[in-house]
Amino acid sequence: METRIAENIRAYRKQRGLTQEQLAEVLGVSVGAVYKWESRASLPELRLIMEMADFFEVSVDALLGYRIKDNQLNAAVERLWKASGSRDYDALTEAEKAIRKYPHSFDAVFAGAFLYYTFGAGTKKEPWLRRAIELLDNARLLVAQCTDSRLNESYLCGMMAEMHEMLGETDKALELLKAHNPGAIFDDMIGIMLLSHGGDPEEANDFLEDGFLRTISSLIQTVIGYAMLFDVKNDNASGMEMMRWIIPALKGLKKTNEPGFLDKMIVVFDVFLAVFQYKSGDRKGAEDSLRKALPLALAFDAAPDYAANRVKYVREKETTNAHDLLGKTAMDAAAYILHDKDPELRKLWAEVRGHEA
Repeated sequence: METRIAENIRAYRKQRGLTQEQLAEVLGVSVGAVYKWESRASLPELRLIMEMADFFEVSVDALLGYRIKDNQLNAAVERLWKASGSRDYDALTEAEKAIRKYPHSFDAVFAGAFLYYTFGAGTKKEPWLRRAIELLDNARLLVAQCTDSRLNESYLCGMMAEMHEMLGETDKALELLKAHNPGAIFDDMIGIMLLSHGGDPEEANDFLEDGFLRTISSLIQTVIGYAMLFDVKNDNASGMEMMRWIIPALKGLKKTNEPGFLDKMIVVFDVFLAVFQYKSGDRKGAEDSLRKALPLALAFDAAPDYAANRVKYVREKETTNAHDLLGKTAMDAAAYILHDKDPELRKLWAEVRGHEA
């Protein structure tokens, strides 16, 4: 196996401004030993390689200068990913070959695991489901290599839980999901599994409520992002369409007519709707939207309430830390959205506010 350790020891030593004598002193070896390493006459012991890597603040692989031949690994992994979108079950044989060749590569192990996961879920074949679980568990040990920020140990555990559930091993699935549930990402799955297998309804309710509130919050934030995107792209038609969909949806989630966090969000989307209408040449529509937003904003700001129990299907005992980044009050949020818009639109908002006052 070819390495560049001799060249790398010399390069890292010089980067630190050290002589061979000084490096030898640091490592507790003779100058002759360092000379032999750098001249390829001998190799340092593993212990000394690790000490040098630590001293130079690099990985052992970097010090050795060894890299897996990416062209071979990448080609194998790419073939496995392409096969996962087909029903070519012969690809499982290739997956096993890739895993045997690259057992310590996250990309190879996870691609093989995903192939078994996909084919196992489609056929319900127990051996494939169990192999998927085994490979996903192996991938957990290698996840530090993963360069895709969307993949982490919790994601892998969620996939394993699905396989356990298909095998009828609900207890194992729930144990995995509960132990790896950052940000309540699996609350909905846990609630469904509990109810599907005679679990405690109150426990299931707790998980479903948390999942429900998290989903609403995520939906609101995503739609705000889309509104900003459509504004930047001047895609006013899409902006109006989305606002006209989200506003009734949020109104439908209100448990009572009392002001709550959902009202603040309705204000936000009414104001965004006004922006899209105004930019489309519909000044009257923009004015109507702003007039709908103002009383809601004033009512919410008079007694700001972020309690989750203002949302349908959420029990009275629930509280929430719901928040947004558009401003402390609903009026602040409206001002934030309009601050860089056409002066005539800002003037229209001022006129609406003056008329209501």
